[in-house]
Amino acid sequence: MRLIVRASVIALFAVVLAACSNPVSDLIDPPVAKVGDSALRTSEANLRVDRLEVGMRKNPDVQQLPTRAELTGLVTEQYVVQHILMDIATEAGITATDAQIDAQVEEFRTAVKNSGTDELDVVIRDQLGFEGEKDQAFRDFCKYFIVQKQFAETLVTTDTVRAELTASLTEQSKSTELKALAAHILVTDEVTATTVMTRLNAGEDFATLAKEFSQDPGSKENGGDLGWAGKGQFVPEFEQAIFDDLAVGEVTKTPVKTQYGFHIIKLIDRGQQPLIDPANIDAMVAQQLPSTLDQKRYDAVTAKIEEARTKGLDAKTIIIAPTAVSAPETPGAEGAPADAPIETPAP
Repeated sequence: MRLIVRASVIALFAVVLAACSNPVSDLIDPPVAKVGDSALRTSEANLRVDRLEVGMRKNPDVQQLPTRAELTGLVTEQYVVQHILMDIATEAGITATDAQIDAQVEEFRTAVKNSGTDELDVVIRDQLGFEGEKDQAFRDFCKYFIVQKQFAETLVTTDTVRAELTASLTEQSKSTELKALAAHILVTDEVTATTVMTRLNAGEDFATLAKEFSQDPGSKENGGDLGWAGKGQFVPEFEQAIFDDLAVGEVTKTPVKTQYGFHIIKLIDRGQQPLIDPANIDAMVAQQLPSTLDQKRYDAVTAKIEEARTKGLDAKTIIIAPTAVSAPETPGAEGAPADAPIETPAP
């Protein structure tokens, strides 16, 4: 009789399992998230959260640990974003070879070494939650890192952003604003300021005295010349002198005291000037291009991921367990500190 009952239970269990798409895994180790055919299992998510908690406890800069629910949310979000992006990239024919992944691992190793922190495996565990550099999940993460960059480059090109910046700055250069061209000699005490004023009044050269006395490293070697500046670029006391009190060619009759010290100020010129000097456009484009390009690529990739996420959630090809709550934004990867030697790509 017992054998019959036991056989019946086994048979019933087999029927239940057969009705499930991934029976053993889903019952024993349910997924925290699914993206297509890929799943982040509860056991894996818990292991990553355990490692992150250990890493955060070792970090003196972390004042308050996130809750496990928050860390699970971070781990889940990274997993979902990574797998959505990889699916998009695969459709676009973008991938990464083992050699490229190996090279990326070495880049991470170099970054860790240069930062003077722990060994790579320790950083991987503490800041990303993977087991180490041999962990296939970490290598998949490196592949995502590479592919995301390649995909972003197809969405936003360097030439396009350079042209946009050039056009924008050129347009701004057509507008003008009131600007002042001034020079100053900055000293830290009133006695020295009085000495400088006395020598100026005796006929000594302003630029020469600036090189001798000024404590402003950014202007002293240029004779105190600060270049053209509009309103809002200097402290109020300084702006009062160059925009209201002084006539062109005049030097302040008494030193102007600000939070930085005592200024002897000479107004060289004042008048309507372009918002941007056309001669500086190329240099400004070169300076702004890297950060602008990064931001535009980040925005473009994020838009693609969010579009795919919405479609996947609607079609039930992306499933996120209710317990995988959203967590507040945290600098770095998976709650890692902002100065983490491994910088993870933006979603």
